[in-house]
Amino acid sequence: MNSEANRFQHALLRHFAERPRGAFCHQVSEHGERTLSWADLEADCGAFGRAFDEAGLQAGDQVLIFLRHVPELYGSFFGAMLRGVTPAFMPCSSPRQDPGLYWRSHSLLLDQIRPAAVVTDKITLAEMHDAGLALDSIAVILVEDVQPADLKPLRMPEDAIALLQHSSGTTGLKKGVALSFAAIVEQIVSYGSSLRLTRDDGIVSWLPLYHDMGLIACLIMPAYFAVPVTHIDPLYWVGRPGTLFDQIVANRGTFTWLPNFAFDHLSGTVSRRASEWDLSGVRAFIDCSEPCKSASLDRFAAAFAAAGVRQEQLQCCYAMAETVFAVSQTDLGGGPPARIWADPVSLHRGEHPEVTRRGVGVELVETGSIVEGLTVSIHNETGETIADDLVGEIGIRGRFLFSGYNRDPERTAERLRGDLYLTRDLGFLREGRLYVLGRLDDLLIINGRNLYAHEIEAAVTVLPGLKPGRTVAFAWFDPRVGSESLVLMAERDRANPRADDDLRREISKVLHSIFNVMPRAIELLDEGRLVKTTSGKISRKENLARFLKPRT
Repeated sequence: MNSEANRFQHALLRHFAERPRGAFCHQVSEHGERTLSWADLEADCGAFGRAFDEAGLQAGDQVLIFLRHVPELYGSFFGAMLRGVTPAFMPCSSPRQDPGLYWRSHSLLLDQIRPAAVVTDKITLAEMHDAGLALDSIAVILVEDVQPADLKPLRMPEDAIALLQHSSGTTGLKKGVALSFAAIVEQIVSYGSSLRLTRDDGIVSWLPLYHDMGLIACLIMPAYFAVPVTHIDPLYWVGRPGTLFDQIVANRGTFTWLPNFAFDHLSGTVSRRASEWDLSGVRAFIDCSEPCKSASLDRFAAAFAAAGVRQEQLQCCYAMAETVFAVSQTDLGGGPPARIWADPVSLHRGEHPEVTRRGVGVELVETGSIVEGLTVSIHNETGETIADDLVGEIGIRGRFLFSGYNRDPERTAERLRGDLYLTRDLGFLREGRLYVLGRLDDLLIINGRNLYAHEIEAAVTVLPGLKPGRTVAFAWFDPRVGSESLVLMAERDRANPRADDDLRREISKVLHSIFNVMPRAIELLDEGRLVKTTSGKISRKENLARFLKPRT
């Protein structure tokens, strides 16, 4: 492949040739630690390329990768990209989930995506078969059967679809974001420049690769720039959160990305060990993926001051799959992110945020300046552009917008208005800095993961003992954990009574098995107690207010 070939593919091939013994990735799990070299990655890419060919896959075919934290993750993904096959990482069930419930929830997903193949292992395939997952028309590539082969890259045009990103969760995964090679390179070059990323840096992450933050910031970008990366098994990290800091110290990590809840999780679990680590060399702990909370950053800075953590290391980013990743990023050389206090009444759509004195109102933290290559505008209810300093829907234009939602032209047409992407996020611009307030629709961000309220409701409302169609889910910011938590309110079925404790246990089991999330609270009500709108719909706003009333 010559220099005119796709830039991302060419970058990988250059690294294979120039640094075969160099470290590509250090992988950490309960089974130990292993460092993969660029030569290891090249060999795996060749082996999977052969497997895709033998399965009859053609350029543009889609392959879903269902693998846990194993070395084959990388070769299957990059091997697909180098052969022109379009890969997407998918989550597997966790040990605490009911595999039958989990995999049955993927039936509609597979019908929607219609992949040409799946990559998995024998244990996961057995779970799929046991759950009755229909794979008859899909080629199954087992990692145990993949054989060595020389790498044979296939040159692809810049506008070819390189990969699919799916929102985290399960049934919500059907909203696949199609990203071209050109968009990916434009994004990571722009974002890498805003970070002033060099090969002297090191990235340490526990984020799953099916999440855009884990995939782009912690795999695609470092692979393009040949920046060493450490990947910790997400399930291993949850039980041993201090592993993140262990690996930062051991591998001289300079960057890590965290959803807001992770700052509080670390502060609440391992702060007593702060003096064991020297984190002073970290260039940035970047708060991303869910609304950034200044209180969480302050708690983190105080908890790990003994480890050398300073406020200026705590930075913020606004990102989404539809722009590949970053939309805005705070200035790593400009001190801590800017903060303002504002009257909450002035933070409604169309209002001008009224800045108050410190301690009065709500504290907001910036997500930074817009990265080069994108422009952000603010819009009213009809989609018209309004002044930057008014609250409205955030709209984005630029060089690295997504190519559309995978096999979903209706959703694509709804969200892409010509060259404008309307995000359904509310926010405003102040002095060139973007402040993000929250979602317009029923998208819930729980522990940094995107979940849809109507899907949670649909999964629960069918349970015996609950009144069908009389369930409401919403997110509530719980200051104890520094993150949005899931709250569920449901009416009991008078005709099919069950014990409340049994209902709560079954609701929790279903939500954890399908969505990998546990509700913070489940409130069971008598029939007719949920608040409806005048049109007869259940009102999330009013029921949330009812839930909060005794807590205020």
